[in-house]
Amino acid sequence: LESSQFLPLMIGYFSLQVPAGLTIYWATSNLFSLLQTTAVKQYYKLNPPEIELPDYWDALDDVANMSDEDRREAAKAGISTGPKFEDLMDEAKFHVVVDREQIPLRAESVSWKKVKGEGGGHVAEQFKGWGVKTVETVESA
Repeated sequence: LESSQFLPLMIGYFSLQVPAGLTIYWATSNLFSLLQTTAVKQYYKLNPPEIELPDYWDALDDVANMSDEDRREAAKAGISTGPKFEDLMDEAKFHVVVDREQIPLRAESVSWKKVKGEGGGHVAEQFKGWGVKTVETVESA
């Protein structure tokens, strides 16, 4: 048996185990949903809607050549016309590594001077050990 054939039997069994009010609620709500769905489907079968596509619809096949105005209209409608994630990832694989000098970045900053004790700033006691260790590690690199 398929689950769609077995489900009514399960609902029938559960209905015997719960209070009668819940069983009546399930039955009436399911009947109402069935009638509503049938009525809506029948209405649209007799009166099919006329769908008028926007001007930019055909241009969506070739997003790269869309005009800026068509892209804006498509974006307003919630259609993505920007770069795809795969394109961004492909572009990200080719990056430029900037060769910097051998001295660490920000070695002459105010913060490093404070850590070294040259900046006249106050470093809390519990952090002084960290700063000295970090400065020694950075200067030895």
